[in-house]
Amino acid sequence: KISNMKATFLIKKTAKRHDIESSATVYIRLRDGRQTDMVAPTKININPNLWDSKTGCIKSKVICDEQYRLAINEELRKLQTSIERSYSQERQDIDKDWLKIAVDKYYHPDKYLTQQELMQQMTFAELFDDFLIKHPLSQVRKKNFRVVRRSVMRYELFVRMTRKGQKDFTFDIHSVNADTLQDFWNYLENEFRYYEKYPKLYESIPEKRKPKPRGKNTIIDCFCRLRTFCIWCNENGITDNRPFDKFSIEECTYGTPYYITLDERDMIFNVDLSARPQLAVQRDIFIFHTLIGC
Repeated sequence: KISNMKATFLIKKTAKRHDIESSATVYIRLRDGRQTDMVAPTKININPNLWDSKTGCIKSKVICDEQYRLAINEELRKLQTSIERSYSQERQDIDKDWLKIAVDKYYHPDKYLTQQELMQQMTFAELFDDFLIKHPLSQVRKKNFRVVRRSVMRYELFVRMTRKGQKDFTFDIHSVNADTLQDFWNYLENEFRYYEKYPKLYESIPEKRKPKPRGKNTIIDCFCRLRTFCIWCNENGITDNRPFDKFSIEECTYGTPYYITLDERDMIFNVDLSARPQLAVQRDIFIFHTLIGC
């Protein structure tokens, strides 16, 4: 069946000829054959003397600010296109309130998003906070994950303030890739240098502690936590992006372990450390660990 659907605009108020103060609400009208004819108010208001009832927009020859004319007519065009597209997609589920709701969706789209759709629009920081609430983590591990969050926030600010053409840069979970991760790795390696090179940048950061040089194992731990977060986002349908598929993380490397003998252990235990009580406590902890398999 061929649709005769058409969205048009009208106002329901008139004004005296030289009245430039009056304002009238613009209504949108949707018709489709004889069965569908509905009207709903928009958020557009206009002086009735500027309105062309035949074309449903501001008169082309009336005297008014040209930028205003273009802005109003463009907004009408966008609204008309949105309503007609939505009607074509939903015409099987149209009821008497459909147009009013469709106009509200146009002005307030976030009200009609699902929880998953809302999460897809969240920033990295907002998503990370949500992850810390929903993901089962001990308080100690949450504290370690927050270190990652703060590091990414500082990296975002660093890129915005030091890279040409990237003033709007964000660590976007939907677009971050292996190149972004490598750049973030380089940032973590050199942040202690950037602190000296860009003092004004760090003055604007709430966390005032001076960055220290980071070892490779520390950065690996940070990236493992970041990967856990990215996997969580993917598994919960927040994003299809999997940046770590093309960015491998090395295993942490530690020094060669050396094993002491029982005699050497007893020698340590019997040393008189009364003059250094704090060291004596650490020695006792060490001896205790050797007896329980740590």
